[in-house]
Amino acid sequence: MYCKCVFTVLICTTGYIQAGVLDLAQIVQDYENEILGRAVGFSGRPGIPEKEEESVPATDVGKPEEVHFWDSNLKLGQVSGVAINIFDDPIVFHRGSVSWNKDSFLPNNVLKDQSKGPITANTILTVDQFTGKVKSEMGANLFYMPHGISVDHENNIWVTDVGLHQVMMFPWNSTTPSLVLGEKFVPGSDQNHFCKPTSVVVSKSGNVYIADGYCNKRVVVYDTKGRYQTEIHGDWTVVHSLALFQEEDTLCIADREGRKVDCVGAGINHPQFLGSKILETENLGRVFGIAGRGSALLAVTGPESRRKPDGLTLDLVEAGKVVDNWGKDLQNPHDVAVSREGDTVYVAEIGPNRVRKFEVVAPEDNIFDHEFTA
Repeated sequence: MYCKCVFTVLICTTGYIQAGVLDLAQIVQDYENEILGRAVGFSGRPGIPEKEEESVPATDVGKPEEVHFWDSNLKLGQVSGVAINIFDDPIVFHRGSVSWNKDSFLPNNVLKDQSKGPITANTILTVDQFTGKVKSEMGANLFYMPHGISVDHENNIWVTDVGLHQVMMFPWNSTTPSLVLGEKFVPGSDQNHFCKPTSVVVSKSGNVYIADGYCNKRVVVYDTKGRYQTEIHGDWTVVHSLALFQEEDTLCIADREGRKVDCVGAGINHPQFLGSKILETENLGRVFGIAGRGSALLAVTGPESRRKPDGLTLDLVEAGKVVDNWGKDLQNPHDVAVSREGDTVYVAEIGPNRVRKFEVVAPEDNIFDHEFTA
């Protein structure tokens, strides 16, 4: 089992007692090294020096294998997002009869044809994890261009709509949002506006990370009351998907057109390192969706002229090394989610409009289950 040791830095530790005689810059550097190396992000197995650390054995990597025809009961429009609720059922976000194409927006990012009204179909479907049948549905007459969906630890549903330029939160068992962020149909780049927001993840401590994705190339942080906190910027082109590793205090960002994933400090336990880069994995292809569990970061990439769509498994303990390719029949993946048990993966596809289910075939000890506790 791989572990991550979390250390508390105390002012009275040996290295800091001698603050009066040590160079201040060295003290600061030592402090940052200890925090960044041990309390933020992913580390190797304790007791093994970094230079001697072994590679992850191939047998430790869980292999997603498709469950064919699982979604044959679903009638969907463009499937933009998929998430997992606390009962391990997938929740699907789709666009009904609406399609996003080159004529959907004006040059100023304002949605065309607003007069047609919202999508009349139920756009948020809770699907039985075993049968693929719809258990419940909602979202009719609320959305114009659905995009991202996530479920927090209290089973609240968070969604983004790139046409509305808004983010909404639906409490568990409610069909009405209790929180709406952004101004309806109005793109912007300040604390109260988004421009085509793409994805949301929420920490147990109440940090709400919103990928403000197509126009502003940023991640905006709010609290669960909708109060602006701060924002994160990086060398990104389209911030398309987010994955949060709560215990590792790490936020991973899929830059679709940058063809990479960056992982930065999430600022949960160490606010001073919010946005500090932990690792960067480049040349992955156009990364549409990411999700994580254990030390595994799952990614789905879209089709390109000389590259087929792909499912990738990266091991963050191994600095984001790609340790598996899967999903050989994917056609146009847009999002990915992994179950809370780490044994099932779902991929949302746009054209064909479907949700694919994969079961993770692996030894009992694999990177989908690795914990990072002392």
